[in-house]
Amino acid sequence: MDFLPVATSIFTLFILIGVGFLAFRMGYITRSGASGLSSLLVNVAIPCLILESMQVPLSSGLVYSMEVIALIEVVVYLVSFISAIVIPWCLTGSVFETGVLRFMLIFSNLGFMGYPVAYAMFGEESVFYVTLINLPFGFLVFTLGVFLLRPDLARNPDLKRIVTPGLIASVLGLCLLGTGTTIPSPLNESISLLGSITTPLAMIVIGTFLAPLPFFSMVSDIRVWIISTARLILIPVIVFLITSPFVTDPLLLGIPVLLAAMPVAANTVLLSEEYGVNAELASKGVFISTLLSLVTIPLIGIYLLP
Repeated sequence: MDFLPVATSIFTLFILIGVGFLAFRMGYITRSGASGLSSLLVNVAIPCLILESMQVPLSSGLVYSMEVIALIEVVVYLVSFISAIVIPWCLTGSVFETGVLRFMLIFSNLGFMGYPVAYAMFGEESVFYVTLINLPFGFLVFTLGVFLLRPDLARNPDLKRIVTPGLIASVLGLCLLGTGTTIPSPLNESISLLGSITTPLAMIVIGTFLAPLPFFSMVSDIRVWIISTARLILIPVIVFLITSPFVTDPLLLGIPVLLAAMPVAANTVLLSEEYGVNAELASKGVFISTLLSLVTIPLIGIYLLP
């Protein structure tokens, strides 16, 4: 993969992040406004993008691709789980801080950055595969993720938080895909337009999220740098080394590896606040890993992906 197209695509996305950052700092977007945009993105734009991406003819080749993606994702989660057990064990911190560190290693920013970055690097075809990879994400976040953050509360996971519009759209999209049903016009055009706002809106929301964080306190915790390095480089490199001898299709190999290299999931902070653990540590992880990904994602694209 050539350096210039990859770097151009990633820097374009980070310019949009800068727009959100400046808009928040200049008062054009408030905290409540940013929360509203985030809600619109998660509950409307991304589900529409998911539905649109599933409007493809089902073929034997596509079924094979889905099987390959599923197997690679098993490798991704195994590598992430092992990293989440070993690395935080070597770092200092309370039980709840260790839980936050493990959460950051397992869950990457698939929803906010996964779709736009994959789209920028691999084109429209990538959206379908990103959706497949996102299918187990919501369930794991609100079951295993809650267990990591608060073992005492994880015995009764909230089904309302698991059954999200994104999960519903994914299941509905799979049903439409399996039956060969197409969404009629003009509903299909409306869904397409709503889905098209995902990339710019996601980047702007990330910028507004990063804007209020105090810079110097964000960069002083060595644990966050270690976790970010593992999240952005170690995990995708290990996944690539394990899977590349068996997968020759650049798209099927590239998308899971790229998504494994995404920064810490933005909802790490939201869940940490909700469940009363160290939200400041989670904020540091999102902040540092997102900034570092400006460099690491192009490097992953150049040196690992065909």
